[in-house]
Amino acid sequence: MSITLRKGFFFVCILILKNQAFAQSNFVPAVVINSNGDSVKGQIDYRNWKKNPQTITFATASNERQKFDANAIRGFYVPVENEVYSSYDVEVDMKPGNSDDAIKNELIDSPILHKRVFLLQVMSSPVVRLYQYTDNNKDHYYYVKGDGAAVELMHSFSYDELSKVVTENLKFREQMAALFVDCPVVNAEINRIKYSSRDIENSFSKYVQCKAPGTGVASVKKQSAGTMKIGIVAGVSSSHYDFQGNEELIDDNYNSSVTALFGASLDIGLPRRRDQWHFVNELLYKSYNTSSTFTRPYNYSYTRTSDVKLGFSYIQLNTLFRYMYPSGGTFRPFINFGFGNAFMIAENENSLHLEYSFGRVEDMKAIDGPKKYEFSLLGGIGVQIRRIEIEFRYMASQKGFSPYNNLDVNTRSLQGLLVYRF
Repeated sequence: MSITLRKGFFFVCILILKNQAFAQSNFVPAVVINSNGDSVKGQIDYRNWKKNPQTITFATASNERQKFDANAIRGFYVPVENEVYSSYDVEVDMKPGNSDDAIKNELIDSPILHKRVFLLQVMSSPVVRLYQYTDNNKDHYYYVKGDGAAVELMHSFSYDELSKVVTENLKFREQMAALFVDCPVVNAEINRIKYSSRDIENSFSKYVQCKAPGTGVASVKKQSAGTMKIGIVAGVSSSHYDFQGNEELIDDNYNSSVTALFGASLDIGLPRRRDQWHFVNELLYKSYNTSSTFTRPYNYSYTRTSDVKLGFSYIQLNTLFRYMYPSGGTFRPFINFGFGNAFMIAENENSLHLEYSFGRVEDMKAIDGPKKYEFSLLGGIGVQIRRIEIEFRYMASQKGFSPYNNLDVNTRSLQGLLVYRF
């Protein structure tokens, strides 16, 4: 494969990644509660926010698009994701949320910020509601009783320069103990809980069941889980072999080869990423086959013709990071980048036949003790159509199966892959 083609391939990959990552929207059905309390149906540009959104883009039934912040509306609801965001005036604790940030001793302009934000509802009941607010600093949890204000459960870390000691502020336990005072069974566990979504949500759920057992379990917004899909892989690989160095096997005319690829794949979709970022592991069988015949001077009066034949089989473990276009439909382009670790499992062909012009003939191994391990870089573009994935991938490795310091076998492969996901 020429240098120009290789550069063009990676340029296309980078261009697609750039366009897909920064220029896409994802409108899904939603309901906005305006400042008057009226419900307005339409569509929202849903971003599966890891941090609570400061603004949203909303399209009405007539496709009129508007931007809203927490000051403009009372909240919004995304039915397909079961997410409810409510607008509240809150106090946000800006003190460090972990020991590392506390040790850094970064100056905080104000330890408490007053602002109006969208809070994500993680639990709702007639007794109490629990909300989450995530910013660049940490996760914040708020509770609301009836029509009251949103109260933050306080938790932070501080660092004493003199004693070099980090102290954890566990005020949230005191707040929850005061809130749950009329349920001793729940209150007894407060001093053991951690400042985590699981512990806090479990405690609030138990309190609701204690106070209103006839109302059922409070509704809890579940965090988006990652996905895991197994697949079978089949394809072909067109490989070119570039022999470089000062060894006797050097020649510019080694044959390219077209060989089969097959194996298994595990696709892990990362949570809260709109199903965009994936971590893919593949276990593949592949093989290399090449040969060349060339004649060189031997001593001063004779020539020697070398007939080289090489064939090796490998098991390769690929580790790939995948970005998938968030189309929301059945046709989803994607781009891969990663690396491969291949281990030789068989020497199918490894011969060198020598013929001298004075009549002598020799047969031997072309490569004595071929290198068993190969590292390669991978990049590819493809498309997913329901359970089927079609991908074109480029692979590049250096040194290859050569164990010699003065011989590099640089392999370049263009691969076509078909994957079926279960």
